[in-house]
Amino acid sequence: MKCVNNQSKRVLDILWELATKNSGYRKLDNDRDFLPLTIEIIFENAISICHYKELNGDLMRDPEMCFWKDNNGNYFPYYFRNDYAGYEDIAGEISNNKLTIFNEKRQTSQNEFANIWLENIKFQQFKI
Repeated sequence: MKCVNNQSKRVLDILWELATKNSGYRKLDNDRDFLPLTIEIIFENAISICHYKELNGDLMRDPEMCFWKDNNGNYFPYYFRNDYAGYEDIAGEISNNKLTIFNEKRQTSQNEFANIWLENIKFQQFKI
């Protein structure tokens, strides 16, 4: 099971804190040419981050990723979805506040994408 790199962890820590200070939900929209980012704490130790767009009145995830946070503060991606591509990738599940990965290859792929995406989010939404 792979956790995100230190740079990505730093971004996720900031997003987690922003959501926590706002009852577990926060939307970032810097009014630039980038999509707003929705942050939601979905379980005690899990967070969803998502770019939403609208298509024919429906909200479309472009993409959404979910991360589990362990007791050491490390984040592990386990879910990816992009509605425009019609693609959903579930690498693990949370039960009793524990993450179980059932597809290591998918989880590794999600981790690689997350490290790139979170670097983009850092650039688009705030300066770290």
